[in-house]
Amino acid sequence: MNILTTQNLKVYFPKNSKVVKALDGVDIFLEENQITALIGESGCGKTTLAKTILGFYKPTAGKIFFKDFDITLKENEPNIRRNIQIVFQNPLLSLDPRYTIYDSLYEVVFAFRKIKKKQAAEIIEKAIYQVGLDKDILFRYPHQLSGGQLQRICIARSLINKPAVVILDEPTSSLDITSTLKIIKLLDDLQKTYNLTFLFISHNLKLLKKISTFCFIMYKGKIVEYGPKELVYNNPAHPYTRLLMVAAELKLKDFQEEENFDAACTFYGRCKFRSDICKVGYKKIEVEPQHFIFCNFATAVDYTLLNK
Repeated sequence: MNILTTQNLKVYFPKNSKVVKALDGVDIFLEENQITALIGESGCGKTTLAKTILGFYKPTAGKIFFKDFDITLKENEPNIRRNIQIVFQNPLLSLDPRYTIYDSLYEVVFAFRKIKKKQAAEIIEKAIYQVGLDKDILFRYPHQLSGGQLQRICIARSLINKPAVVILDEPTSSLDITSTLKIIKLLDDLQKTYNLTFLFISHNLKLLKKISTFCFIMYKGKIVEYGPKELVYNNPAHPYTRLLMVAAELKLKDFQEEENFDAACTFYGRCKFRSDICKVGYKKIEVEPQHFIFCNFATAVDYTLLNK
Protein backbone atom coordinates (compact mmCIF):
# COMPACT_ATOMS: atom_id res chain seq x y z
CA MET A 1 0.00 0.00 0.00
CA ASN A 2 1.35 3.43 -0.97
CA ILE A 3 1.20 5.89 1.91
CA LEU A 4 2.51 8.93 0.02
CA THR A 5 2.49 9.74 -3.70
CA THR A 6 3.28 12.72 -5.91
CA GLN A 7 1.55 13.26 -9.24
CA ASN A 8 3.15 15.37 -11.99
CA LEU A 9 4.72 17.56 -9.31
CA LYS A 10 6.31 20.76 -10.59
CA VAL A 11 8.17 23.48 -8.69
CA TYR A 12 9.51 26.39 -10.74
CA PHE A 13 11.55 29.30 -9.39
CA PRO A 14 12.04 32.62 -11.22
CA LYS A 15 15.68 33.57 -11.75
CA ASN A 16 16.30 36.91 -13.43
CA SER A 17 14.42 36.62 -16.71
CA LYS A 18 14.47 32.81 -16.72
CA VAL A 19 12.66 30.01 -14.90
CA VAL A 20 14.48 27.27 -12.99
CA LYS A 21 12.56 24.00 -13.18
CA ALA A 22 13.61 22.50 -9.85
CA LEU A 23 10.96 19.77 -10.17
CA ASP A 24 9.46 19.08 -13.56
CA GLY A 25 6.72 16.48 -13.48
CA VAL A 26 7.88 14.22 -10.64
CA ASP A 27 5.91 11.06 -9.89
CA ILE A 28 7.07 9.01 -6.92
CA PHE A 29 5.36 6.73 -4.39
CA LEU A 30 6.33 5.47 -0.95
CA GLU A 31 5.19 2.03 0.08
CA GLU A 32 4.15 1.82 3.71
CA ASN A 33 6.64 0.24 6.14
CA GLN A 34 9.47 0.32 3.59
CA ILE A 35 12.62 2.36 2.95
CA THR A 36 12.47 4.14 -0.41
CA ALA A 37 15.62 5.77 -1.77
CA LEU A 38 15.81 8.95 -3.83
CA ILE A 39 19.18 9.14 -5.54
CA GLY A 40 20.84 11.88 -7.56
CA GLU A 41 23.72 14.32 -7.58
CA SER A 42 23.70 17.69 -5.83
CA GLY A 43 21.31 20.19 -7.39
CA CYS A 44 19.04 17.62 -9.04
CA GLY A 45 16.00 18.56 -6.93
CA LYS A 46 16.02 15.99 -4.12
CA THR A 47 15.83 18.46 -1.23
CA THR A 48 13.34 20.62 -3.13
CA LEU A 49 11.10 17.57 -3.39
CA ALA A 50 11.43 16.93 0.36
CA LYS A 51 10.64 20.53 1.25
CA THR A 52 7.66 20.58 -1.10
CA ILE A 53 6.24 17.44 0.51
CA LEU A 54 6.64 19.14 3.88
CA GLY A 55 4.87 22.28 2.67
CA PHE A 56 7.92 24.58 2.74
CA TYR A 57 7.46 25.24 -0.98
CA LYS A 58 4.17 25.51 -2.83
CA PRO A 59 3.97 23.42 -6.01
CA THR A 60 3.70 25.23 -9.32
CA ALA A 61 1.55 22.30 -10.48
CA GLY A 62 0.73 18.75 -9.50
CA LYS A 63 -0.51 17.03 -6.36
CA ILE A 64 0.88 15.30 -3.26
CA PHE A 65 -1.25 12.68 -1.58
CA PHE A 66 -0.76 11.45 1.98
CA LYS A 67 -3.06 8.44 2.06
CA ASP A 68 -6.23 9.87 0.50
CA PHE A 69 -5.56 13.52 1.39
CA ASP A 70 -4.18 16.00 -1.12
CA ILE A 71 -1.79 17.87 1.19
CA THR A 72 -1.20 20.64 -1.34
CA LEU A 73 -4.65 21.92 -0.33
CA LYS A 74 -4.71 24.31 2.63
CA GLU A 75 -7.46 22.42 4.48
CA ASN A 76 -5.29 19.29 4.50
CA GLU A 77 -2.08 20.95 5.75
CA PRO A 78 -2.61 19.72 9.36
CA ASN A 79 -1.98 16.21 8.02
CA ILE A 80 1.62 17.15 7.25
CA ARG A 81 3.22 18.16 10.54
CA ARG A 82 2.41 15.22 12.76
CA ASN A 83 2.44 12.59 10.03
CA ILE A 84 5.51 13.65 8.03
CA GLN A 85 8.81 14.57 9.67
CA ILE A 86 12.34 15.20 8.41
CA VAL A 87 15.96 14.70 9.47
CA PHE A 88 18.22 17.30 7.83
CA GLN A 89 21.83 17.01 6.69
CA ASN A 90 23.55 19.04 9.40
CA PRO A 91 22.43 18.08 12.91
CA LEU A 92 24.25 20.99 14.59
CA LEU A 93 22.26 23.50 12.53
CA SER A 94 19.05 21.60 13.22
CA LEU A 95 19.16 22.18 17.00
CA ASP A 96 18.85 25.48 18.88
CA PRO A 97 22.24 26.12 20.56
CA ARG A 98 20.47 27.84 23.49
CA TYR A 99 18.38 24.75 24.32
CA THR A 100 19.47 21.66 26.16
CA ILE A 101 18.72 18.37 24.39
CA TYR A 102 15.81 17.86 26.79
CA ASP A 103 14.36 21.26 25.85
CA SER A 104 14.70 20.55 22.12
CA LEU A 105 12.85 17.25 22.45
CA TYR A 106 10.24 18.65 24.82
CA GLU A 107 9.43 21.42 22.35
CA VAL A 108 8.41 18.77 19.79
CA VAL A 109 6.40 16.76 22.33
CA PHE A 110 4.56 19.87 23.55
CA ALA A 111 3.65 20.89 19.99
CA PHE A 112 1.26 17.95 19.76
CA ARG A 113 0.55 16.74 23.30
CA LYS A 114 0.43 19.93 25.40
CA ILE A 115 1.88 18.31 28.52
CA LYS A 116 4.24 19.74 31.15
CA LYS A 117 8.00 19.16 31.13
CA LYS A 118 8.03 16.68 34.01
CA GLN A 119 5.23 14.66 32.44
CA ALA A 120 7.20 14.43 29.20
CA ALA A 121 10.27 12.90 30.88
CA GLU A 122 9.29 9.27 30.28
CA ILE A 123 8.48 9.94 26.60
CA ILE A 124 11.78 11.76 26.06
CA GLU A 125 13.92 9.17 27.85
CA LYS A 126 12.32 6.38 25.82
CA ALA A 127 13.05 8.26 22.59
CA ILE A 128 16.70 8.66 23.62
CA TYR A 129 17.08 4.95 24.45
CA GLN A 130 15.60 3.99 21.07
CA VAL A 131 18.47 5.71 19.27
CA GLY A 132 21.15 4.20 21.50
CA LEU A 133 21.88 7.12 23.82
CA ASP A 134 21.84 7.48 27.59
CA LYS A 135 19.64 9.97 29.45
CA ASP A 136 22.76 11.64 30.90
CA ILE A 137 23.10 13.69 27.71
CA LEU A 138 19.63 15.24 28.04
CA PHE A 139 20.87 18.27 29.93
CA ARG A 140 23.82 18.98 27.70
CA TYR A 141 23.89 21.50 24.87
CA PRO A 142 24.41 20.67 21.18
CA HIS A 143 28.03 21.95 21.10
CA GLN A 144 28.91 19.42 23.84
CA LEU A 145 28.02 16.40 21.68
CA SER A 146 29.64 14.68 18.71
CA GLY A 147 28.17 14.76 15.20
CA GLY A 148 26.98 11.18 15.49
CA GLN A 149 25.28 11.86 18.82
CA LEU A 150 23.60 14.98 17.44
CA GLN A 151 22.23 13.10 14.45
CA ARG A 152 20.83 10.44 16.79
CA ILE A 153 19.10 13.25 18.70
CA CYS A 154 17.60 14.56 15.45
CA ILE A 155 16.40 11.07 14.55
CA ALA A 156 14.84 10.71 18.01
CA ARG A 157 13.17 14.09 17.62
CA SER A 158 11.69 13.11 14.24
CA LEU A 159 10.26 9.86 15.66
CA ILE A 160 9.08 11.04 19.08
CA ASN A 161 5.49 11.75 17.96
CA LYS A 162 5.28 8.55 15.88
CA PRO A 163 4.89 10.04 12.38
CA ALA A 164 3.73 7.91 9.48
CA VAL A 165 6.60 9.03 7.20
CA VAL A 166 10.13 10.27 7.94
CA ILE A 167 12.22 11.97 5.26
CA LEU A 168 15.96 11.50 5.74
CA ASP A 169 17.72 14.21 3.73
CA GLU A 170 21.37 13.14 3.41
CA PRO A 171 21.47 12.29 7.14
CA THR A 172 25.07 11.04 7.04
CA SER A 173 26.69 13.58 4.70
CA SER A 174 28.33 15.53 7.55
CA LEU A 175 29.55 12.45 9.43
CA ASP A 176 32.77 10.42 9.26
CA ILE A 177 32.64 6.90 7.85
CA THR A 178 32.44 5.17 11.25
CA SER A 179 29.54 7.35 12.42
CA THR A 180 27.86 6.93 9.03
CA LEU A 181 27.85 3.14 9.28
CA LYS A 182 26.48 3.31 12.84
CA ILE A 183 23.67 5.67 11.79
CA ILE A 184 22.78 3.45 8.82
CA LYS A 185 22.59 0.41 11.08
CA LEU A 186 20.48 2.37 13.58
CA LEU A 187 18.02 3.47 10.88
CA ASP A 188 17.77 -0.05 9.50
CA ASP A 189 17.13 -1.47 12.99
CA LEU A 190 14.52 1.21 13.78
CA GLN A 191 12.70 0.57 10.52
CA LYS A 192 12.55 -3.17 11.09
CA THR A 193 11.59 -2.87 14.77
CA TYR A 194 8.82 -0.30 14.37
CA ASN A 195 7.78 -0.87 10.72
CA LEU A 196 8.64 2.71 9.80
CA THR A 197 8.30 4.36 6.39
CA PHE A 198 11.43 6.24 5.30
CA LEU A 199 12.27 8.32 2.25
CA PHE A 200 16.08 8.22 2.25
CA ILE A 201 17.67 10.94 0.11
CA SER A 202 21.30 10.65 -0.92
CA HIS A 203 23.82 10.74 -3.76
CA ASN A 204 25.65 7.70 -2.37
CA LEU A 205 24.57 4.60 -4.30
CA LYS A 206 26.60 2.21 -2.17
CA LEU A 207 25.04 3.54 1.02
CA LEU A 208 21.49 3.19 -0.22
CA LYS A 209 22.16 -0.29 -1.54
CA LYS A 210 22.57 -1.36 2.06
CA ILE A 211 19.33 0.05 3.39
CA SER A 212 16.65 0.70 0.75
CA THR A 213 14.03 -1.62 -0.73
CA PHE A 214 12.90 0.54 -3.66
CA CYS A 215 14.62 3.44 -5.38
CA PHE A 216 14.08 6.40 -7.70
CA ILE A 217 16.89 8.01 -9.71
CA MET A 218 16.53 11.77 -10.25
CA TYR A 219 18.28 14.09 -12.68
CA LYS A 220 17.54 17.78 -13.21
CA GLY A 221 14.12 17.67 -11.60
CA LYS A 222 12.93 14.51 -13.36
CA ILE A 223 12.78 10.84 -12.43
CA VAL A 224 14.82 8.93 -15.02
CA GLU A 225 14.66 5.40 -13.58
CA TYR A 226 12.89 3.56 -10.76
CA GLY A 227 12.25 0.08 -9.47
CA PRO A 228 13.05 -2.42 -6.70
CA LYS A 229 16.57 -1.93 -5.37
CA GLU A 230 17.91 -5.27 -6.60
CA LEU A 231 16.72 -4.66 -10.17
CA VAL A 232 18.06 -1.11 -10.43
CA TYR A 233 21.43 -1.92 -8.83
CA ASN A 234 21.98 -5.19 -10.66
CA ASN A 235 20.68 -3.97 -14.01
CA PRO A 236 20.90 -0.15 -14.24
CA ALA A 237 19.43 0.72 -17.63
CA HIS A 238 19.40 4.51 -17.94
CA PRO A 239 22.72 6.13 -19.00
CA TYR A 240 22.63 8.45 -15.99
CA THR A 241 22.18 5.58 -13.53
CA ARG A 242 25.11 3.81 -15.18
CA LEU A 243 27.13 6.98 -14.88
CA LEU A 244 26.38 7.15 -11.16
CA MET A 245 27.45 3.54 -10.78
CA VAL A 246 30.77 4.19 -12.48
CA ALA A 247 31.31 7.37 -10.45
CA ALA A 248 30.61 5.47 -7.21
CA GLU A 249 33.44 3.10 -8.10
CA LEU A 250 35.74 6.10 -8.81
CA LYS A 251 36.37 4.79 -12.33
CA LEU A 252 34.92 7.72 -14.24
CA LYS A 253 37.46 9.74 -16.23
CA ASP A 254 35.22 12.65 -17.24
CA PHE A 255 32.06 13.59 -15.35
CA GLN A 256 31.78 17.21 -16.45
CA GLU A 257 28.61 18.87 -17.66
CA GLU A 258 28.51 19.61 -21.38
CA GLU A 259 26.94 22.69 -22.93
CA ASN A 260 23.20 23.15 -22.49
CA PHE A 261 20.82 21.94 -25.15
CA ASP A 262 17.16 22.64 -25.70
CA ALA A 263 16.08 18.98 -25.60
CA ALA A 264 13.18 17.01 -24.16
CA CYS A 265 15.60 14.69 -22.37
CA THR A 266 17.30 16.53 -19.50
CA PHE A 267 20.33 14.22 -19.76
CA TYR A 268 20.88 15.00 -23.45
CA GLY A 269 23.80 17.37 -22.92
CA ARG A 270 25.75 14.77 -20.97
CA CYS A 271 24.75 11.54 -22.70
CA LYS A 272 27.26 9.76 -24.94
CA PHE A 273 24.45 7.83 -26.62
CA ARG A 274 22.18 10.73 -27.51
CA SER A 275 20.36 10.96 -30.82
CA ASP A 276 18.30 13.65 -32.52
CA ILE A 277 15.15 11.84 -31.42
CA CYS A 278 16.05 12.69 -27.81
CA LYS A 279 15.57 16.39 -28.57
CA VAL A 280 11.93 15.74 -29.33
CA GLY A 281 10.93 13.27 -26.61
CA TYR A 282 11.67 10.05 -24.77
CA LYS A 283 9.88 6.81 -23.96
CA LYS A 284 8.92 5.12 -20.71
CA ILE A 285 10.43 1.65 -21.06
CA GLU A 286 9.74 -1.32 -18.78
CA VAL A 287 13.14 -2.96 -18.55
CA GLU A 288 11.73 -5.84 -16.52
CA PRO A 289 8.67 -6.22 -14.28
CA GLN A 290 8.42 -3.17 -11.93
CA HIS A 291 11.64 -1.65 -13.32
CA PHE A 292 11.18 1.43 -15.55
CA ILE A 293 13.37 4.03 -17.28
CA PHE A 294 12.63 7.20 -19.23
CA CYS A 295 14.89 6.90 -22.29
CA ASN A 296 14.64 6.11 -26.00
CA PHE A 297 17.13 3.28 -26.34
CA ALA A 298 19.05 2.84 -23.09
CA THR A 299 18.79 -0.96 -23.16
CA ALA A 300 20.61 -1.18 -26.49
CA VAL A 301 23.79 0.84 -25.91
CA ASP A 302 27.37 -0.12 -25.09
CA TYR A 303 28.01 1.10 -21.52
CA THR A 304 31.72 0.35 -21.69
CA LEU A 305 31.93 3.74 -23.47
CA LEU A 306 31.38 5.46 -20.12
CA ASN A 307 34.97 4.76 -19.10
CA LYS A 308 36.44 6.11 -22.34
